[in-house]
Amino acid sequence: MMVEMTSRERVLTALEHREPDKVPIDFGGVHTSLHDHAHRNLMQFLGLDGPDAPIQEICQQIVYPDRRILQLFGADIIGVYPKPASGWKLRVDPVRDKWMDEWGTVWVRPRDGYFYDIEEHVMKNFNVDDLKEYNFPDPRNRGRIEGLREEIGKIRERTDKAIIFFNASWGLWESLWLLRGFEQAYVDIASNRKFVEKFFEKMLWWSEAFWDTVLSEVGDLIDVVQIGDDLGTQRGPVFNPELYRSLLKPFHKELVRFIKTKTDAKVYFHTCGSIYWAIEDFIDCGIDILNPVQVGAFNMDSKILKREFGENISFWGGGCDNYLLLHGKPADIENEVQGRIADFAPQGGFIFASIHNIQANTPPENIHAMYTTAVKYRN
Repeated sequence: MMVEMTSRERVLTALEHREPDKVPIDFGGVHTSLHDHAHRNLMQFLGLDGPDAPIQEICQQIVYPDRRILQLFGADIIGVYPKPASGWKLRVDPVRDKWMDEWGTVWVRPRDGYFYDIEEHVMKNFNVDDLKEYNFPDPRNRGRIEGLREEIGKIRERTDKAIIFFNASWGLWESLWLLRGFEQAYVDIASNRKFVEKFFEKMLWWSEAFWDTVLSEVGDLIDVVQIGDDLGTQRGPVFNPELYRSLLKPFHKELVRFIKTKTDAKVYFHTCGSIYWAIEDFIDCGIDILNPVQVGAFNMDSKILKREFGENISFWGGGCDNYLLLHGKPADIENEVQGRIADFAPQGGFIFASIHNIQANTPPENIHAMYTTAVKYRN
C-alpha cells in the first residue's frame, strides 16, 4: 500500500506523470473557484455560517472559498497573486459600479449583473505609432513583489500545499482584444499584421520583464507558474490554426523558454474551449499543464486526450462537463466525475478540478456532488 503523501508531494508526483497516492484536487484558484453567489448558496446548503468570502478576482466576482469547504473538498493547492503595482489602487465608483485597471481599460457591471464588462478599450483607435508611444504599466515595479517571499515562505512553513503563482496580465491574444476591442482585434489580424506583431512584441517584453522580477524573488518557492491565452470556442479554434502557428505560437514558445530559465516550476497554460488542434503545439512550446480541459467542447473527449497526449502534458481540470454541472442531478454528476477520473488519472498527469470557475446559478448540491465524489474516488 502506498504511503500517504503530502499535498505538495501528491501534486508534484502527478505532474511528473507518475501515479500519486491519490488524485490531486484543486479548488479555489483563479480558474477553479466559484462565483460569490454560488459560494453563498453553497455555504447555506452546507449549513455553514460566517462572513462573506473575500473576492479574489473582481471581473469574474470569484471568491476565496471558506476554509471549511476547502478542507471538505480535499484541496491540495494554494494560489498566490502578485501584488498591485505601487501607485495603482482599485477604486470602484459606487454609483456606476465602474473602475479602471492599470492598463486603462474601463470595466462596468450592469445593474443586477454577475460580472464586469468592458466599457472602454483604451487602444481602440491606435495606430502603430500610437502603440510605440504608449507607456505600458511598469512590469518591474517593486510593489508587485512587496512581501511576496515572506507570504509564500509562510505558506510553505504552515501548510503542505503545492503553490501556484498567478499571472498579472491576460495572455497576448487576450490582451489584444481587451485593449483594442474584439471586433477590431480580428480586423487587425486580417488587415493590420504590422500592428499585431508590434503589439505581441511589446506584450512579450512586458511578460518577460514581469516574470523576471517575480521569479528572481520567489522562483525557488513555487511549484507551478500560470500563463495562458484563450484560443478555443465551444466548436473550434478562435482563428485559423496555421495563423496561430505563424503569428502567436513563436511568442508563446519564447515566453515559456524564458520562464524555465528562471524557475523549476511547471508551466500551466490556461486556454478555454476546443483546443485539441493546438495541443501538439503547446507541447512543442514546452508547456507542462493544460487547463481547464473543456471536455464538453468539440473534439475534447477525455479518453482521446489522455491516450494521445497524456505522456507529454498534464491535464488540470476536466472534472465535470459544465452543462451537466449546471443542469444535471447529483447522481449524474457522480457518474460523470467517476468517468473523468477513470479516463485521466492512470499514470498520473491529472489534477482534478472544475472546468473553469463555477458560475453564479450552479446548484449547490451539484457543486457538492462534484467535489465529494472526487474525494471519494480519488484513490
